[in-house]
Amino acid sequence: MAKKQTQKMRPSGDDIDGNVDKIRDILFGGQMRDYEGRFVDLEKRLSQQIDRMGAELDKRIERLNTYAKREVDKLTERVKAERQDRIADNKSGSRDLKDLTQQVEVWFGEVEDRLDVESKELRTAIHDQNEELAALIAETRDHLSAALTNETRELTDAMLAREDLAGLLSEVAMRLKKDFKLPKG
Repeated sequence: MAKKQTQKMRPSGDDIDGNVDKIRDILFGGQMRDYEGRFVDLEKRLSQQIDRMGAELDKRIERLNTYAKREVDKLTERVKAERQDRIADNKSGSRDLKDLTQQVEVWFGEVEDRLDVESKELRTAIHDQNEELAALIAETRDHLSAALTNETRELTDAMLAREDLAGLLSEVAMRLKKDFKLPKG
């Protein structure tokens, strides 16, 4: 039985915890409630400040979002305008290129026509000069042929015949030998 009484005297684990809580409450109760009140106030202030900061952050994000949308819209409009300008420039450039191509074709046609006319004129002039030169060559040939014939005739007439030359040389040789008697005349 002594054991039972010792066990009754000894409080159980739950009783010990309850007693410790009572002692703590007696010793630190006022301070703990004060700390607890402060923690509740601090928690409220932090919660309010977090809510304010969240609201402020939401406002700033919304403003930033609105700004970004405006800027994207502006850039989109600028890109569209730039694209339209480029399309217009391309069309204008295509028209200008087409006009320039047509003008160049006209110029080439004019140059080709001029070249045809000038080449015909040049061929005609070359043909005429060719005929003039051919006539001049024929005339010169005829003139030279006549002159050569004349000169040949004159040379032939002026030339001694072979027999006459042989006789003359024989006569000179005889006279030099003094074998030759001259006829008196």
